[in-house]
Amino acid sequence: MTLDGRDAEVRARLRALRSDLAEGDFRARLRAKLVADGPPQSRSLGQRLLSPLRGARWLWPAAGVAAGVATFLALSMLRMAGPRPAPVDAGSLVTRLPATRVALVRLNLTADAAVELAHIRITLPPELSFWADGEALGDRSFEWTQPLRRGDNEIPIAVRGQRPGRYRIAVTAHFGDAKVEDEVVLDVVDG
Repeated sequence: MTLDGRDAEVRARLRALRSDLAEGDFRARLRAKLVADGPPQSRSLGQRLLSPLRGARWLWPAAGVAAGVATFLALSMLRMAGPRPAPVDAGSLVTRLPATRVALVRLNLTADAAVELAHIRITLPPELSFWADGEALGDRSFEWTQPLRRGDNEIPIAVRGQRPGRYRIAVTAHFGDAKVEDEVVLDVVDG
């Protein structure tokens, strides 16, 4: 039997299976059901607003892809800005120091990525002095260059206050084209 012969035989068998409903019975049953059900319920405002979106099956995946691309671009822009020490609230770094004592202040520079060379400068106000070998140093600022590793980079400095008051130690770091300035607040008290 050829393919055309099978096709004709299948069509003949399918025609033999067809059974037509009496038009009167079907129409009468359909009309009675529609009358019994009554008019269709009106759609709520939410259903009317969301109905155009139901057919757009591509809308939610497209929104997900757009959100992913936006996140990728935002993170790329942050990375291109380069490594920066994390911003610190200076008010949270208030350290109390009796005027008769030397304080070991631990400055912490946090870098998002490793920095090959950073130029760091620490400047004290006139009421504070750097302390080394049991005596005050005459310099008000120190500068040096060093690499910064990714994460925390602790820099300890010994400082002594000359009289009570609240003083700010200025910290500046230059690397590449970036410049970061921050400060540590030292509260010198009587004692």
